[in-house]
Amino acid sequence: MSASALLRLDTQLDSKDVAAVLAAAWDVLSMTTGLCDSITAEEDSDELQAMIAAQKCSEGRDRLPLPETGRPVTAPPPEPGPAGLIPYVRLLEHVSDSLTRLSAAETADEGTSRALSQVKDLASGAAMALAAVRGQ
Repeated sequence: MSASALLRLDTQLDSKDVAAVLAAAWDVLSMTTGLCDSITAEEDSDELQAMIAAQKCSEGRDRLPLPETGRPVTAPPPEPGPAGLIPYVRLLEHVSDSLTRLSAAETADEGTSRALSQVKDLASGAAMALAAVRGQ
C-alpha cells in the first residue's frame, strides 16, 4: 500500500455515502491495528501505548459492519521517528471526525448514533495512544 492508498482512505472518509464512510473507517481501524502490532516491539517505542492503540482500533473495528466490497488494506511501513506515525494518527482523527458527523445526522437512530459515538471515542483514543508511541 502506498501513500496514495492512505489518501484514498482519507478522501473516502469525507464521502456522503454512509456505507463508504463506514467501510473506510473499518479499513483504517483494521490497518492501524496491524500497524500497531508490528511496531510494538520497535526499539525506542512505547510498547504499552502501541498495544493500547491496537486494542482500541480492534475494538472500534469490531463494532462496525464489515465492508461489503473491497480487499483488506495493509499499511505501508511508517517512516522512522515520530513523524512516521503522523499520517496514521491523522487518519484515526479523521475517522473520529467522520463518525461524529454520521452520528449527528438526522437519519441516524439512537442505537446507531450511540454505536458510532463509541467507535469515534475508540478511534480518538487510539490516535492519542499512537501519537505517544514514538514520543510525539
